[in-house]
Amino acid sequence: MQESEKGTFYKVIEKLDSWLGPGKLKYKPACYDLKDMFIECVIESDCMKQHNNNFQFCATQGVNQECKAIRHDWYLCRKSQVDWTKHFSKDDPR
Repeated sequence: MQESEKGTFYKVIEKLDSWLGPGKLKYKPACYDLKDMFIECVIESDCMKQHNNNFQFCATQGVNQECKAIRHDWYLCRKSQVDWTKHFSKDDPR
């Protein structure tokens, strides 16, 4: 594909994207930044170096205080997306 064809292709895709709705790159999901901060914190921690890059262990048990704080903030952000007061309703018509 030549450069002019690529430019035309991307223009068409951008028009379709604007007609169909916002793209994922334009509007990131909720709590996305906290998730990235937590992943970077775990990867840069000493635990990853000591336990041969075992991410699952380091993310759950071997994190330092800074990563725990970010993980807790991420948890609260995700929890706030669910409205538990409407989850179990007494006047449910089902």
